[in-house]
Amino acid sequence: MNPVQWYCYTTSVLEKLNRNSTSCCQWIQCQKPPAVVKEQYEVLCLGLKGAGKSTALASLVGEPIDDIEPTTGFNIKTLPILDTTLNIKELGGGQDVKVFWNKYFHGQHGILFVVDASSNEQDLRSSKEALEAVLSDSALKGVPCVVLVTHLDTPERKTTERLEQLFRGTLHGRKWMFQPFHLGNDEGIRQGLETLVDLMIRSG
Repeated sequence: MNPVQWYCYTTSVLEKLNRNSTSCCQWIQCQKPPAVVKEQYEVLCLGLKGAGKSTALASLVGEPIDDIEPTTGFNIKTLPILDTTLNIKELGGGQDVKVFWNKYFHGQHGILFVVDASSNEQDLRSSKEALEAVLSDSALKGVPCVVLVTHLDTPERKTTERLEQLFRGTLHGRKWMFQPFHLGNDEGIRQGLETLVDLMIRSG
């Protein structure tokens, strides 16, 4: 093979390699799996002042829980639960904030309502009345609700079963669940949110 023939042969081979390389790259690019987009749900976290909303959410995301001040406006947490993303908006439970709760009801997929198990009977009635007012709003018709029971490590606590009996009638007509939460262990709120995700999916 003379030099001219060798040059033509080499050029031909290189062109084929380049074409094959391009095809290979194109094939790899075509076969790249699409990005997974998680289903997103909007969740309202409500409850009376001092019920433990901020503490429970901080525990879940690994934030310090010492000296947490009560929420005076709202607090937002976005986190993955199961195969979804939850956008959790915690609203303050003080009387000056409660009057604005209904401004945030539209577009919500689930409710996380926090109840202090150490509350006296009057505060428990106030908590029940607050939940009744929330769930009676037409914007939340059929929206599932998980009740997170906190302060279960105190001597004056009521049992989760006792609270479930008290609130059962308020929750009638929707999917709901009671979930205990123990300070220092985020398993309770994580299980509660996983249950809420399941209820929201089934409410579809």
